[in-house]
Amino acid sequence: MIVEAAIALCDAEVEIIDVEWDDLGWSSAALGELNPLGQLPTLVLPDGSVMTESAAMLMHLHDAYPQAQLIPTASDPERNTFLRWFVFLVAAVYPTFTYGDVPKRWVGGDAEAGARLEAGTDDHRKDLDAQLEEAAAGPWFLGDRFCAIDLYLWVMRWWRPGPEWFAEHCPKLSAIGERALTLPAVTSVQGRNFPDGDTE
Repeated sequence: MIVEAAIALCDAEVEIIDVEWDDLGWSSAALGELNPLGQLPTLVLPDGSVMTESAAMLMHLHDAYPQAQLIPTASDPERNTFLRWFVFLVAAVYPTFTYGDVPKRWVGGDAEAGARLEAGTDDHRKDLDAQLEEAAAGPWFLGDRFCAIDLYLWVMRWWRPGPEWFAEHCPKLSAIGERALTLPAVTSVQGRNFPDGDTE
């Protein structure tokens, strides 16, 4: 939903093709030829080239639609702060899900080792979220201006350890996620993906 919302904020044309959750991963039939990791989102550009990785897509959208102001410009004094925490999200936080979501995959099927890996990555993620909480300026991550990081926080607060934990331990991040829903494009994307309103 992060990239889908960014596309909506750019007012860019896109065809969305939903993929069944049980067809994601390394053996995905729908995504295998486009993205060997079988991950969403996978973006096929008008020239037929394929982009994977949400951060790459957001940088592409920023270049193509700078008016959306997803990313501070090169001359903006907040650019370096944005880049630091933008990469932190995808390079430090995301891998905790990569290795923690299906932990037995990484430990030769050992269920006990997998449980320890999941617990360890979950605990580490809380530490990383605490760093983001400290860095968040509020009311948006960078302060008075919206940026692409806010889209990540809107979605990621639903993931482990969940919205109640974020509300208690990372109230600024939780509030940023809620604030994103004041943007009609974001509200529309959330409604398309969760038509019954249940984001759990």
